[in-house]
Amino acid sequence: MAPVHHNSGFLSELGDRPPQPPPPPATEAEAVASGLKSASPHFIELPPLAEGRKAVIGVCAMDSKARSQAMAAVLNGLVATNRYSVVFFGEKTILDEAIEQWPTCDFLISFFSRGFPLEKALQYTRLRKPFSVNSLVRQFLLLDRRLVLEMLRHAGVPTPEHIVVSRDGGPNVPALVRRVVEQHLGLSLGGPSTAPTVEEIDPDTLRIGGRILRKPFVEKPCDAEDHNVHIYYASWQGGGVRKLFRKVGNKSSEFHAGPAAIRTDASYVYEEFIQVENMVDVKVYTVGGEYAHAETRRSPVVDGHVRRTSDGKEMRFVTRLTELERGYARRVSAAFGQRVCGFDILRAAEGRSLVMDVNGWSFVKGNQRYAEDAARILDARFQEALRHRWVARFVDAESVGRLTYESTWTLKGVLSVCRHADRTPKQKMKRLVSAPPVVALLGPQGIERSMHTAADLNHTLAALRAAASDPTDGPVVAQLSDVLVRKMAFPGTKVQVRAWGPGAVQVVLKWGGTCTHAGTVQSQDLGERMRKDLMLLNAALLDDVRFFSSAEGRVLATVEAYAATFVGEGKRVPEIAVRPDMLDDFSAAKPAIDQDKERLCGFFNFDGPLEHNPFYDPEYMALPPDMGDSPRGFLADLCALVRRLIARMERNFAALSSDALARLQPEWCCNETAELFRERWNKILADFQETDKRTGATVYEPTMIGKLCDSLKYDALHNRRFLEHIFQDPDQVTEDGPADYLEIAKTPAKTRDDGASSMYPPDPLFAQKEVRQLYYKARLLQNYVSHHEFGITPAQRKNIGVQASVPLLRSLISDLNEIRSTSSDPRTRFYFTKESHIHTLLNVILLCGMPNAMSYEQVDELDYLTHIIFEVYERKPDVDANVDREYSLRIGFSPGASCFHVLDIDIDSTHALKVLPRRNFTHHMPLDSAIDVLQHLLDEHKPQQ
Repeated sequence: MAPVHHNSGFLSELGDRPPQPPPPPATEAEAVASGLKSASPHFIELPPLAEGRKAVIGVCAMDSKARSQAMAAVLNGLVATNRYSVVFFGEKTILDEAIEQWPTCDFLISFFSRGFPLEKALQYTRLRKPFSVNSLVRQFLLLDRRLVLEMLRHAGVPTPEHIVVSRDGGPNVPALVRRVVEQHLGLSLGGPSTAPTVEEIDPDTLRIGGRILRKPFVEKPCDAEDHNVHIYYASWQGGGVRKLFRKVGNKSSEFHAGPAAIRTDASYVYEEFIQVENMVDVKVYTVGGEYAHAETRRSPVVDGHVRRTSDGKEMRFVTRLTELERGYARRVSAAFGQRVCGFDILRAAEGRSLVMDVNGWSFVKGNQRYAEDAARILDARFQEALRHRWVARFVDAESVGRLTYESTWTLKGVLSVCRHADRTPKQKMKRLVSAPPVVALLGPQGIERSMHTAADLNHTLAALRAAASDPTDGPVVAQLSDVLVRKMAFPGTKVQVRAWGPGAVQVVLKWGGTCTHAGTVQSQDLGERMRKDLMLLNAALLDDVRFFSSAEGRVLATVEAYAATFVGEGKRVPEIAVRPDMLDDFSAAKPAIDQDKERLCGFFNFDGPLEHNPFYDPEYMALPPDMGDSPRGFLADLCALVRRLIARMERNFAALSSDALARLQPEWCCNETAELFRERWNKILADFQETDKRTGATVYEPTMIGKLCDSLKYDALHNRRFLEHIFQDPDQVTEDGPADYLEIAKTPAKTRDDGASSMYPPDPLFAQKEVRQLYYKARLLQNYVSHHEFGITPAQRKNIGVQASVPLLRSLISDLNEIRSTSSDPRTRFYFTKESHIHTLLNVILLCGMPNAMSYEQVDELDYLTHIIFEVYERKPDVDANVDREYSLRIGFSPGASCFHVLDIDIDSTHALKVLPRRNFTHHMPLDSAIDVLQHLLDEHKPQQ
């Protein structure tokens, strides 16, 4: 094997150079020399891996990166070879444990992201000496844009012309990094520097030191983790500045008109502004020195608008790199010692390609072919290292893998509380009836009865028809009969009859709310992702799995699709336990919730200054800026917009023939039709605003905003063509179909010689401006209402949360106690329920005193398949240690299949949004403390029962 000098002091860097086996000795003299060399104490020959032992791949990164879908796709490809096992270090170990307690491994995947202790990870590699996929030493270079530019210049990679203004004395280069770069690349980095004088000559020109800089130019913070980049435009372009930032929703930049002064608060790099080809950037992803995958994305410079796919990711298109660009990819990967690496290219005029940023570790998201290629390349590299027994991998071969469980935190239990998947809009009609045939539907129990079978619904219809001649209730009963006749064949239709005072009942007719084809796809996708995640973390978690479900049909359908995929093809699905008492019943909290809804209704219907509103609590009910200072005025504007759109819809229905309507949307799904669409939208307005029969005043019902948002989102996903066209100005919708402008006709996408699209489809995807305006107004109101309808003050939210969650909390506490038992095996439990139970459980977690990583204000919409994950980690002590096992709990949260800008995403034929990845809802905490907190909540609640 190649000689490795232990006294070099840079063992962690040895993995950067592919080990090349020496050629066999050509002469006897060479053979003798080789023998002497092997006997030297400076060279170590390691034995092969023990037979049957898989090589261990360690993943040392922050959990949001280590457990991403892109990482899982590559790791699953490696595990599928049956040559590797994977150990995740986990944030608990990385942040809280000494490096001596970190797992040992053969191959290390480790990279920096916000919060990651890079120096600590580097110390670990020098202690254990694994084969590192990427150089940790050289990752320090990626933290400062000045060093990146210096490295690119030295590597012969072209960059935009630039000037550096260092106000901090120059980049801070750790001594080890400086020595490594100088030894391996012959480059002396950094060195002290003084800030040049910056002088504004005129509104379009700066003098920096002795150099002239003219607008337009780009201003980048030297701190590579600061993504607040500014672009200053010249007077002849209209002036102003465009401020780029990390994507927020569907925006990545904002334009500010008028004069704009450069920033002087830190060190900055000033670059020439490059006019790029077709207004797109190129993102390049390397794996090893020879493989590079490239995608184009719409440049944030254009308008700051981010176009997204159905999984909420930024829309990108695969493109081919030129031979010159491939050469740059090889040089970037080699210079920075990053086998897996991402960087950005600008394709300028005259065929110039310039590298503008190097991002370090990057995997392509949602591209299965890339994942397969990356796994294949890494596998080949790992196998080459194993064949040559590269000494930098580890010193004590027998220790590798032996400590991966005993010395670190292992996931022992997973509890998931999950909302159901995508459904059709829920609709209902409530009426009070005193006619005897309808009152008799209550039966002998005389309290409440629910009817949903065909026989029960026919029996209900017969009772309604028998009461049609009642002099008081005749019109009401006729209306109920008409709706029931039209809806009784629909999935999810049911009638509830409740006692309502002497001789009267409340009849509630419900329809809709059934799981859609998109919901099935979402459930299967999430189930598969969860199974793959747990298989990588601890496959034993799949050996003991139980499912619990609400009795609601949409919830059961979600569980069935999820469970079948989670357990794996051909395996028996455990029996699903239906627990309406735990996952449906809300009666204990209903009085308090109704009280809050009444207050919200009063708050939004008060006609006067906000400070005089008797329902207003300025500490907990502050309005977002976009709602203004008049709650009633905001609702009035929203309802006026709905009325205008419905009036357009009615005119279009009257003007267009059935054939013309069919051309607006030839295919419908989920039992929808054009007439049902029309009926649903008319009912939304009727539910949202009513007229007080006594005073004649308009009364708004803000808590009905969820129905409007449900319909908007449902139609945006399942009926997009019809939603866009039916609300257009009737003068621009003809018998022949939608007018040309509705097709958003712009310059078609150009095609490069290599066949790849070099231009994005025209924007916006959804052109109907009034519907877009309604959507954002409705989402703003829904977010406000959802934060207040389960309690206005923190004390109220906590109280309602506990009242609604008592049976579920008891079950979760029992599960956590069982997982904590040292004799128990790893286990997984899934609880599927409806949205209200997710809201109340989140409120409990946020307000019970746990170490939260998120605030209440950061929780937005709880969309379909929102889930809360309780992860219990166990650490076993060393064999001889006289201490107990330790247990830690962390709670994760995913907002589900959520996309704030649902009108602007590409929807495929499944109509299914992807479920967003989990975020940490709490930091790690001792499991005992968490159980005590939850148990204390139940104990406090007992006296109130």
